[in-house]
Amino acid sequence: MKIIVLILAALLLSGCQGKETFEYVTDELAVPASVQPREVHFFLAEDPAMPAMESDGGKLYLCGDYDVMIQTREGGDLEETVKAVSGFSSEELTLIQTASGDVDRYEFVWTSCTENGELIGRATILDDGNYHYVLSATVGAEKIEEYQEIWNGIFESFTLV
Repeated sequence: MKIIVLILAALLLSGCQGKETFEYVTDELAVPASVQPREVHFFLAEDPAMPAMESDGGKLYLCGDYDVMIQTREGGDLEETVKAVSGFSSEELTLIQTASGDVDRYEFVWTSCTENGELIGRATILDDGNYHYVLSATVGAEKIEEYQEIWNGIFESFTLV
């Protein structure tokens, strides 16, 4: 009888064998497919023939007395982007934040002294969660009233396509 119980137990247990599972460990992180930057749109009132300087990260346009720069930066660290654009931390500036759909918009102004006199800068950062799209402009302080309405048009037209 003991032999029959042992044979039955062996038969029952042999049918319960599980499938082997393997787990692989690698030195590389699984990175999701990268998101491509979106295209920006803005209107320059005084169209320069072409950008004065162009790189992978942005373009500089010389528009008479003022300069306009467009940049695309990695998203995530807004503080780093603000400092790279203006030279100031976000604590030293007043950032105005608004939202439009899936994009956060940050606007700010700053002043700085150069060997040619005082400059006034204005910037807008569009944050889509992946990239920071930056439009900035600088002009001599004595010319700001002359270009204020032109700048308003440029910055209001700044959108993502």
